[in-house]
Amino acid sequence: MNETRLSVRVDNTTKRNAEAVFSALGMNLSTGINIFLTRVAQSRSIPFTLELDADQLDVRMRGVVKAKLNIAAESGAPIALYDDEQNRPYLEYPDGRRVYELD
Repeated sequence: MNETRLSVRVDNTTKRNAEAVFSALGMNLSTGINIFLTRVAQSRSIPFTLELDADQLDVRMRGVVKAKLNIAAESGAPIALYDDEQNRPYLEYPDGRRVYELD
């Protein structure tokens, strides 16, 4: 088998706790990490659910939306927005024009 060395940084407590779990399962840390990486490679996914709390999601989504709006503005494309005062959607162009008649 063609092998490579992998170096990762992890805090000491996490490493000790993981070693204890793997030891209880009859394996060392290297074997446990190899099993994890093999499972990721085979399933092409992470074998557990990853979740963000609402605050993390809100910050990340604002960043994504801001980046997408910047890309649209740079390309000259209008951005669909909603006017709360007029209770209707509109397109805003990079030059500041607003078009309320949407088909």
